[in-house]
Amino acid sequence: MRTTWRSRARGARPWRMQNDVESEWEDDQNPWQVTGISTPFSNAWLTIESSEVIHPDGKPGVYSVVRIRRLAVGVLPIDDDGYVHLVGQWRFPLGRYSWEMPEGGGEPGEDALDCARREMAEETGLSAATYQQILEMDLSNSLTDERAVLFLATGLTPGQANPEGTEVLKRRRAHFTDVLARVADGRIRDAMTVAAVLRAHHMAVTGQLPGSLARAMAGTGE
Repeated sequence: MRTTWRSRARGARPWRMQNDVESEWEDDQNPWQVTGISTPFSNAWLTIESSEVIHPDGKPGVYSVVRIRRLAVGVLPIDDDGYVHLVGQWRFPLGRYSWEMPEGGGEPGEDALDCARREMAEETGLSAATYQQILEMDLSNSLTDERAVLFLATGLTPGQANPEGTEVLKRRRAHFTDVLARVADGRIRDAMTVAAVLRAHHMAVTGQLPGSLARAMAGTGE
């Protein structure tokens, strides 16, 4: 018998659309009114923009937004054997170690793919025959306007890593199934890495990747 949502939830009543639940994917109008803007802090990385606003409920207030100058870029390198190349580093804001895909910031006007190539080469020494943009993301969108663009890199060629002076990196080559398990149980928590791994898995199981690569990622071989 084919499994359906109803058969998965025995005894569940049929879902009825409520009046306040939208049935269409339509954007709404902006309910916020801005009456003034100030900039209490700015540096080479970010600007804090403080807006005097009228809330959607009509009450006055202040909404502060962190404006990020650079585009966040990440690239997930997967080799022909289904192994992911990761880097590990101490993340100062979190106060803990983090295993991640190569990531960096694209300067205003810089092509995201050029940034992905540069960051992967600097942090791992790898270059790739194929880069595929797989996701665009808004990061922490109630607080900041930071955007991210993520790539999948395949057809890898090794080289010499050349990390920046502020980066003390370890490198690890782990099978995709191991990385996916660590994403699922929270041992890998970096948002862009989590999103890229889940997207790559989705692509593999829905026929959006070459069959040989999908089988290697699944650990099933030829």
